[in-house]
Amino acid sequence: MSDPRSMNGLVCDVDDITSASGWDVMVEARRVQHRFEVAMDQCLEAFGISYAQYRALIALLDGSDMHISELARRLRVTRQASLAIATKLARSDLVTFERESHATYLVVTPVARARFARLREFADMPEELEKSMTDTERGRLVALLRKADRSLAPPRRPAWWLEA
Repeated sequence: MSDPRSMNGLVCDVDDITSASGWDVMVEARRVQHRFEVAMDQCLEAFGISYAQYRALIALLDGSDMHISELARRLRVTRQASLAIATKLARSDLVTFERESHATYLVVTPVARARFARLREFADMPEELEKSMTDTERGRLVALLRKADRSLAPPRRPAWWLEA
């Protein structure tokens, strides 16, 4: 009896892919991105924080006191999203809002610093990627993803209402 998974060519070996359509690239990129997000959220669930909050905490620990706008730039999200993430971190006593006359800064608490070492043990997925792929493979993958990202930039064209 034949293997039902191989019917209609639905199963392919990762190493045998020599060509792929644009749709194949988009589907695989979305699938891998989703897998990363789910795995990170599951790793961090026991600590009561999301992957977005973990990324924010890393950014805050890398810098000193940080303004919400700077956090938003580092995370590449809106200021509103950055504020929502910071508010959730503050509810967990991981950051505080230090208000000054001209701005409000986020300050990492000692609780967060103590908890971060333990968090990193559970959430260090990049280390797993480094174990499973060579430097060259990771570099090539990043280069290809960046090339795909650049290729999807919308073309600059005149406004439609100005066209004759």
